[in-house]
Amino acid sequence: MSISWSKDLAVGNTEIDDDHRELIGIINEFEAETKKAAGTVDDAHMRHILGRLQIYAQDHFAREEYVQAIAKYDGLAENKREHEALTRTLGDFIARFDNGTLGDRRGSTDQMSSFLSNWLMGHVLKIDLKMRGKVDIG
Repeated sequence: MSISWSKDLAVGNTEIDDDHRELIGIINEFEAETKKAAGTVDDAHMRHILGRLQIYAQDHFAREEYVQAIAKYDGLAENKREHEALTRTLGDFIARFDNGTLGDRRGSTDQMSSFLSNWLMGHVLKIDLKMRGKVDIG
């Protein structure tokens, strides 16, 4: 299921909100690739998308933590812990996807797509929205 950006997801900081839109776009791109007909899915392209996601997520986490530090956001320590856990989990999931330990291709892509959607939305809704009104510096 594709994720759609809405103003309900906005934390009120342009840079962070733009990052979240980009992350949603990358995850939707991965999901679109998984929905292609059997035999037309390009594994190399899927790995490329996942690599972009991993790098962009790390860059976003650094930007978000910087904004929080500048704003003296009291949830910074919690967010850093969450970012570290998400980075590890994403890396582990990508490694399992790459080495085939998630199962057959259809099952593994469905699992990966579901994980990515839940990962992003869970983080934004449970952690990032706590910033709303507290990091309005961008």
